[in-house]
Amino acid sequence: MSEAAWNWHAGDIIFRSGLDPFDDRIAAATGARFGSAAILRASSGGPRVVYVDPSDGVIEAALDKFVSGLGAQDYVVYRLAHAADWGQADSPLSYNALLVAYGHPADPFRLPGGTEYYSAELVFLAALGAGATLGKPTRLAALAADAPALKAVFLDHWQDHPYCRYIVTRDECWTIIDDIAILTTASIMAAPELRRVYP
Repeated sequence: MSEAAWNWHAGDIIFRSGLDPFDDRIAAATGARFGSAAILRASSGGPRVVYVDPSDGVIEAALDKFVSGLGAQDYVVYRLAHAADWGQADSPLSYNALLVAYGHPADPFRLPGGTEYYSAELVFLAALGAGATLGKPTRLAALAADAPALKAVFLDHWQDHPYCRYIVTRDECWTIIDDIAILTTASIMAAPELRRVYP
């Protein structure tokens, strides 16, 4: 690949798995093929990708490194369907991701708002700043209804959850957090505002 396997544009959204096990578990529960999402940006050194690493937070990497070892079946790229053609110049999506979120920590609890980010939230908020609403949040209770193993994942380290610090039991914690709504790659990928550009 010279720069990319497709005619990349700044603001392209790349979906893949294998970055964050939590993202991948959510994807499995929602029937999504890919768990994590990232935003492509232009740089003087070639295309780079802004994404959330579960340990390092919102960081970036060269595109070729981000997709290294992946085949065409291992990731997919979408683009805003009716946005201005930013080409390989900077775009509002990548600008928002860098300006607002870059350097902030990852959100291990998938809480709305705040200064910590998770993958789908990063993309959703960057697109919102560009005037596009990609998908809608889903309540944890709905996500876990047919995926009890996902409930267990959300309750890992429940004693450290900001909403459950004064709660006595794991079950009580769930009754508090099950109404939280989170963004998912399944919802974003289904948004009519996006069109698939690769593969």
